[in-house]
Amino acid sequence: MLTISEIKTFIDNDRASTKKQLARTGQRYYEADHDIKDYRIFFIDDNGNVQEDKTKSNIKISHPFFTELVDQEVQYMLSGKDGFVLSDDPALQAELDAYFNDNEDFVSELYEVLTGCVSKGFEYAYAYKNADDKIAFKCADSLGVVEVKAKETDDHCEYVIFWYIDKIGKDNKKIKRIQVWNEKETHFFCQEDDGKI
Repeated sequence: MLTISEIKTFIDNDRASTKKQLARTGQRYYEADHDIKDYRIFFIDDNGNVQEDKTKSNIKISHPFFTELVDQEVQYMLSGKDGFVLSDDPALQAELDAYFNDNEDFVSELYEVLTGCVSKGFEYAYAYKNADDKIAFKCADSLGVVEVKAKETDDHCEYVIFWYIDKIGKDNKKIKRIQVWNEKETHFFCQEDDGKI
C-alpha cells in the first residue's frame, strides 16, 4: 500500500504534468472561460505614448463555440436509434438494453465520460455494484485520476488514485476525498484544503 507522503507526491506531480495542464485548458474553454477575457487593448495617443483603453472590452467577442461543438459531438455519438450496445442474440440484447441502452443512469454517466473525453482529451469511468446488486458505472473526472505504474514503460497500473472535492466546509475549506485502488482493495482518505491527508 502507498504511504500518505507517496499519495501526496503522486497527486502533486500529476497536477503539474503537461497532460493535465492541457486537459485543464480544454475544461476551461468548455466552461467558456476563454483567454480573450484577459486581453487588454492599447493605443498610441497624440503624444506618442502607449495608453491602455479602459473603455473598450474584448468580452463581447467571447463565444462558447467550443462548448457547442463538444455538446454536438457527444449528442451525435449517443444518437443511435437502436442503442449503442448491440447483440444478435435477442435474449442477450434484452439484458444489454436493461444494463445499458434503456438505463438512464448509464446513459447520463456515459454522456459525462464522453463530454470529458472530447473537451479534455481523456476521461475515466469505473464499475461498482449498486444497492440492487447490479453492476453500475460512474464517471471519474480525469483531472482527479492518477495512474501509478510500477515502471514508466508498463501499461499495467499498480495503483489508481482518484480524488475529488466532496464539499466546501466551514470557512470555505475544501473537503477532498481520496481513494487509492489496487487489484484487491480500496483505501479511503480525506484531506481538508491542502492540509494533512
